[in-house]
Amino acid sequence: MLKVIALVGNPNVGKTTIFNALTGMRQHVGNWPGVTVEKKEGIMEYRGEEYLVVDLPGIYSLTAHSVDELIARNFILEGNAEVIVDIVDSTCLMRNLFLTLEIFEMGAKNVVIALNKFDLTKKKGIIIDVEDMEKVIGVPVIPTNAKSGEGLERLKRTIVMMAEGKITTAPIIPRYDEPIEREIEHVSALLKETPLVKKYPLRWLAIKLLQRDEEVIKLVLKHLGRAKMDEILRHVGELEDYYKRSLDIVIASQKYEFLERLLRRFVRHVAEVRETFSDQLDRVLTHPVYGMLSLLIVFYALFQFVFTLGAPLQELLDGAFSALGEMLGLYIGNEALRGLIVDGIIGGVGSVLSFFPLVFLLFVGMSILEDTGYMARMAAMMEKYMRMFGLPGKSIIPMVLAFGCNVPAIMATRTLENERDRIITMLINPLVPCVARMTVITFLAGTFFPERKAIVAVSIYAMAIALALLSALLLGRLVVRGEDIPFVFELPDYSIPSWKTVILHSWERSKEFLHKAGTVILAGSIAVWFLSSYPEQVGTGTSYAEMLGRTFEPLAKLMGLDWKAAVSLIFGIIAKENVIATYNVIYGVSGEALGEVMASTMTPLQAYVLALVTTLYMPCIATIGAIRAEGGNRWALVAVMYNLLLATVVGIVVYTMGSVL
Repeated sequence: MLKVIALVGNPNVGKTTIFNALTGMRQHVGNWPGVTVEKKEGIMEYRGEEYLVVDLPGIYSLTAHSVDELIARNFILEGNAEVIVDIVDSTCLMRNLFLTLEIFEMGAKNVVIALNKFDLTKKKGIIIDVEDMEKVIGVPVIPTNAKSGEGLERLKRTIVMMAEGKITTAPIIPRYDEPIEREIEHVSALLKETPLVKKYPLRWLAIKLLQRDEEVIKLVLKHLGRAKMDEILRHVGELEDYYKRSLDIVIASQKYEFLERLLRRFVRHVAEVRETFSDQLDRVLTHPVYGMLSLLIVFYALFQFVFTLGAPLQELLDGAFSALGEMLGLYIGNEALRGLIVDGIIGGVGSVLSFFPLVFLLFVGMSILEDTGYMARMAAMMEKYMRMFGLPGKSIIPMVLAFGCNVPAIMATRTLENERDRIITMLINPLVPCVARMTVITFLAGTFFPERKAIVAVSIYAMAIALALLSALLLGRLVVRGEDIPFVFELPDYSIPSWKTVILHSWERSKEFLHKAGTVILAGSIAVWFLSSYPEQVGTGTSYAEMLGRTFEPLAKLMGLDWKAAVSLIFGIIAKENVIATYNVIYGVSGEALGEVMASTMTPLQAYVLALVTTLYMPCIATIGAIRAEGGNRWALVAVMYNLLLATVVGIVVYTMGSVL
């Protein structure tokens, strides 16, 4: 079994760049067990030996306020790593070493500090005496510059020596006020009598109990019993009365004071802090007016980049799959088998795989925005507005991208650190009208409201977006439970992204699309092909799909629609454009002729309801696959059921109100 090296650190310290430098192309991206937080693993080779490198989520502390913190904490506690590499931003030692002290308090001794961005310290007038820092902190400290590769060879050598037991350490442990230390000793003495002593550092457990850590309280309660736990919590309350603040805050404050005293022993500031280029850019890019204008320009550029480059590639792939289907169709004599392979498998799966260029280019664009530091500014500007609906500022990115396509937009929710925020953003994303639904909206608006088509289309878009934001509020309160994460924002310095990192990161994120979404699409495409082909082809009135449409006709009638609309919506599950394409098949005409036929059989109100329901109801099969891949079966089911319910209710209300008016 390979020895495990864990990388831990704050967000934006260059952890991903160091991970890529250590592992090269030998990486695997998956999810941590039971959650959808991204887990990256890779193989580091050094002098013929291989080591498994695990990139833990970027975190600021180990308080278990978020899934990310809990994952990192449990990984360190369970002793899975032979070596923990703590990646620290040299220009922000106070904030970064807070996490380091928490790791030391957990009893971890096998720690190496990578002092990253060391080249920037001189520019900021910061002098760090690395030898003194090693003596004070008690573990090896290696200055690095992840982008240039400086220091990485020495880092590798130190990691390997520690993994082989050739380096001994003595990590410094923070000390607190006498009343707190006395209570830590008291709680530790109680815990000594339990089996916990064999698995956990008692001092760490005691500190976490004083901080009222819910996970630790649950753990200790099983072994210590309710009476002793109540005694501990009573003492905590007494201390909080003494300090007139939560002990969580008191302990954090005293840890920072301890850290400040340490830093004086190996850090000097030799120059005044001057306005940097990043500061100057921020005055424009985070300005309430200029910042919003910049945001619109950046999104426009991102859309142009993804769809200008990706659309031709998508069409090329789509054409290739069509050509493949036609070619295979010539060699398959059995009609049923030909239909299954050509229309069901190649037609269905191929139409989804053709999205891959868009997905990959989107992640390239997102990685560039992340690595330049702009993503943090974007989130900071939108935070105030999105929080009104229970979402973080960063949620604006997947929502805007959804106007292009929901599939890459759902995958873009990976950039949200908090699980609750990510799930809610994922669930409301299909309510944002994508390009496919835009074709249905524009066709129906142009056919039935030729004089007011723009207003009609905008009204449907506005209603969909308003419902998406209100749904975020509703789902956040009733369905997707989670802790309210403390509001922490960091604006890293702007930097030029490494193309190697951008490409690697984009590939690792987007290749999941190929083998995860594809499996669901395959099953779904075959099912829809079967329904539309048996016992007779759709259009004959006897296919299962049409029978299904007539089954749902009573429900459709509540929205003023008939069985043809129900069938169209069923086929729209494959791709929303199929809503109109199905009418082509049923009426046997297309283009303007189809518009004339539909206008003679439907009222403008019915057309408006059909456009609205098409926008809101069940996500397309590719989007469902993406939600399942990112959030699991449960949230894919919630998305389907919620959208169906919402579309039905809205459809009935709008039709009823429109009939009265």
